[in-house]
Amino acid sequence: GGGVVFGPRPRDFRKDVNKKTRKLALQKALTERIKSGEVLVVDQISIAQPKTKDFISILDNLKVDGTALLVTNNPDQNLQLSTRNVSYVGVTTSESLNTYDTLKYDRIIITRDAFNGLQSRLS
Repeated sequence: GGGVVFGPRPRDFRKDVNKKTRKLALQKALTERIKSGEVLVVDQISIAQPKTKDFISILDNLKVDGTALLVTNNPDQNLQLSTRNVSYVGVTTSESLNTYDTLKYDRIIITRDAFNGLQSRLS
Protein backbone atom coordinates (compact mmCIF):
# COMPACT_ATOMS: atom_id res chain seq x y z
CA GLY A 1 0.00 0.00 0.00
CA GLY A 2 1.08 3.51 -0.70
CA GLY A 3 1.10 5.45 2.55
CA VAL A 4 2.67 8.72 3.60
CA VAL A 5 6.24 8.03 4.70
CA PHE A 6 6.48 10.16 7.85
CA GLY A 7 2.85 11.21 8.10
CA PRO A 8 1.36 13.32 10.86
CA ARG A 9 0.89 11.61 14.20
CA PRO A 10 -1.41 12.86 16.94
CA ARG A 11 0.82 14.23 19.67
CA ASP A 12 0.32 16.17 22.87
CA PHE A 13 2.45 19.32 22.98
CA ARG A 14 1.32 20.45 26.43
CA LYS A 15 3.89 21.61 28.94
CA ASP A 16 3.15 21.05 32.60
CA VAL A 17 4.24 23.58 35.20
CA ASN A 18 5.07 22.46 38.73
CA LYS A 19 2.72 23.58 41.52
CA LYS A 20 5.47 25.45 43.37
CA THR A 21 6.48 27.30 40.20
CA ARG A 22 2.86 28.18 39.42
CA LYS A 23 2.36 29.46 42.99
CA LEU A 24 5.57 31.51 42.85
CA ALA A 25 4.56 33.06 39.52
CA LEU A 26 1.20 34.12 40.96
CA GLN A 27 2.90 35.57 44.05
CA LYS A 28 5.37 37.58 41.95
CA ALA A 29 2.69 38.83 39.56
CA LEU A 30 0.40 39.94 42.40
CA THR A 31 3.27 41.58 44.27
CA GLU A 32 4.26 43.62 41.23
CA ARG A 33 0.66 44.65 40.56
CA ILE A 34 0.21 45.73 44.20
CA LYS A 35 3.48 47.71 44.15
CA SER A 36 2.42 49.55 41.00
CA GLY A 37 -0.95 50.44 42.55
CA GLU A 38 -3.08 48.43 40.13
CA VAL A 39 -4.84 46.38 42.82
CA LEU A 40 -7.85 47.87 44.58
CA VAL A 41 -9.10 46.21 47.77
CA VAL A 42 -12.76 46.90 48.59
CA ASP A 43 -14.87 45.71 51.52
CA GLN A 44 -17.62 44.10 49.48
CA ILE A 45 -19.25 44.35 46.08
CA SER A 46 -22.93 43.54 45.99
CA ILE A 47 -25.63 44.43 43.52
CA ALA A 48 -29.31 44.47 44.44
CA GLN A 49 -30.58 43.75 40.92
CA PRO A 50 -28.76 42.06 38.03
CA LYS A 51 -28.30 45.18 35.90
CA THR A 52 -25.21 45.94 33.85
CA LYS A 53 -25.83 49.66 34.29
CA ASP A 54 -25.58 49.32 38.08
CA PHE A 55 -22.27 47.49 37.84
CA ILE A 56 -20.81 50.05 35.43
CA SER A 57 -21.82 52.83 37.85
CA ILE A 58 -19.92 50.96 40.60
CA LEU A 59 -16.85 50.86 38.34
CA ASP A 60 -17.22 54.57 37.66
CA ASN A 61 -17.45 55.30 41.40
CA LEU A 62 -14.25 53.31 41.96
CA LYS A 63 -12.64 55.29 39.09
CA VAL A 64 -11.65 52.13 37.22
CA ASP A 65 -10.74 52.65 33.59
CA GLY A 66 -9.61 50.02 31.13
CA THR A 67 -10.05 46.32 31.76
CA ALA A 68 -10.76 45.05 35.26
CA LEU A 69 -10.71 41.72 37.04
CA LEU A 70 -13.10 41.29 39.94
CA VAL A 71 -11.96 38.75 42.54
CA THR A 72 -14.42 37.59 45.20
CA ASN A 73 -14.74 34.57 47.45
CA ASN A 74 -18.13 33.56 46.13
CA PRO A 75 -19.69 35.80 43.46
CA ASP A 76 -23.44 35.96 43.85
CA GLN A 77 -25.88 35.44 41.01
CA ASN A 78 -26.65 39.15 40.55
CA LEU A 79 -22.96 39.99 40.22
CA GLN A 80 -22.41 37.25 37.64
CA LEU A 81 -25.42 38.34 35.59
CA SER A 82 -24.57 42.04 35.67
CA THR A 83 -20.95 41.54 34.57
CA ARG A 84 -21.34 38.90 31.87
CA ASN A 85 -22.26 41.41 29.17
CA VAL A 86 -19.31 43.72 29.91
CA SER A 87 -16.44 42.63 27.67
CA TYR A 88 -13.70 44.42 29.61
CA VAL A 89 -14.54 42.90 33.02
CA GLY A 90 -13.73 39.42 34.29
CA VAL A 91 -14.99 37.76 37.46
CA THR A 92 -13.16 35.00 39.30
CA THR A 93 -12.79 33.57 42.77
CA SER A 94 -9.73 33.73 44.96
CA GLU A 95 -9.31 29.95 44.63
CA SER A 96 -9.28 30.00 40.83
CA LEU A 97 -7.17 33.14 40.32
CA ASN A 98 -4.21 32.40 38.06
CA THR A 99 -1.15 34.25 36.80
CA TYR A 100 -2.58 34.81 33.33
CA ASP A 101 -5.67 36.58 34.66
CA THR A 102 -3.51 38.61 37.04
CA LEU A 103 -1.44 39.96 34.16
CA LYS A 104 -4.18 40.19 31.52
CA TYR A 105 -6.34 42.89 33.12
CA ASP A 106 -5.35 46.52 33.72
CA ARG A 107 -6.85 46.72 37.22
CA ILE A 108 -7.66 44.08 39.83
CA ILE A 109 -10.56 44.73 42.20
CA ILE A 110 -10.50 42.29 45.10
CA THR A 111 -12.80 42.03 48.10
CA ARG A 112 -11.27 41.98 51.55
CA ASP A 113 -12.27 38.39 52.38
CA ALA A 114 -11.00 37.21 48.97
CA PHE A 115 -7.72 39.01 49.66
CA ASN A 116 -7.42 37.25 53.01
CA GLY A 117 -8.20 33.92 51.36
CA LEU A 118 -5.60 34.60 48.69
CA GLN A 119 -3.00 35.44 51.33
CA SER A 120 -3.63 32.17 53.14
CA ARG A 121 -3.53 30.27 49.83
CA LEU A 122 -0.20 31.77 48.78
CA SER A 123 1.57 31.74 52.15
